[in-house]
Amino acid sequence: MSKTILIVGAGPGIGLATAKRFAREDFRVVLAARNADKLKGMSDALSGQGAEVVEEIVDLRDAAAVDALVSRYAPDIDVLHYNAGVLRYSEGQLRTDPLGDLAVDTIEDDVAVNVTGALAVLRAALPAFYDRGSGSILLTGGGLATTPHPDLLTLSVGKAGIRAMAQGLFEVSRGHGVHVGVVTVAKLVSPASAEADEVADLFWGLHAQPKAEWAWEELYS
Repeated sequence: MSKTILIVGAGPGIGLATAKRFAREDFRVVLAARNADKLKGMSDALSGQGAEVVEEIVDLRDAAAVDALVSRYAPDIDVLHYNAGVLRYSEGQLRTDPLGDLAVDTIEDDVAVNVTGALAVLRAALPAFYDRGSGSILLTGGGLATTPHPDLLTLSVGKAGIRAMAQGLFEVSRGHGVHVGVVTVAKLVSPASAEADEVADLFWGLHAQPKAEWAWEELYS
């Protein structure tokens, strides 16, 4: 029976590259994201390479919906990947916004995706993973976790939170046979790029590590 990876916050960059990497290892791929058109494009790309793909539409700002989705899949998946993070672009360039320019609603939405969504995913998944005594939970981190930027503050806080989740849960989860790890991506990675593929290889490497060599973090810089 093939194994399954659920990618929450799947996107055309690291998310799709990671999906392709695991699909090459005969994993069934479940993609979860908010944008139906982007989901369809990613699903078609994977199906065209012979992968078995399932699409799930979910708004990561809705913690209850995230909980329901992950709780439904958690007993039957082998790998869970939380890949979400709010970045804004203007004319193809990453946009920076001083904190004072952000509306309170924007801050709340960013934190809901960058932090609360990840916590909701972990809360829903860990009991099933612990009961089974196996599996990997992988998180997409960022260099802003350790080098925050004043004009990317909500993302900096989010990536610091992601890193704390991985480090904080690593030992207790290892005791249950579950590998929790983060790839800290310390530079911009474009969709369909060699860099995205390299990050995907690091995620595969984390999952494939022998238990005696488990690490909670890999750095991509």
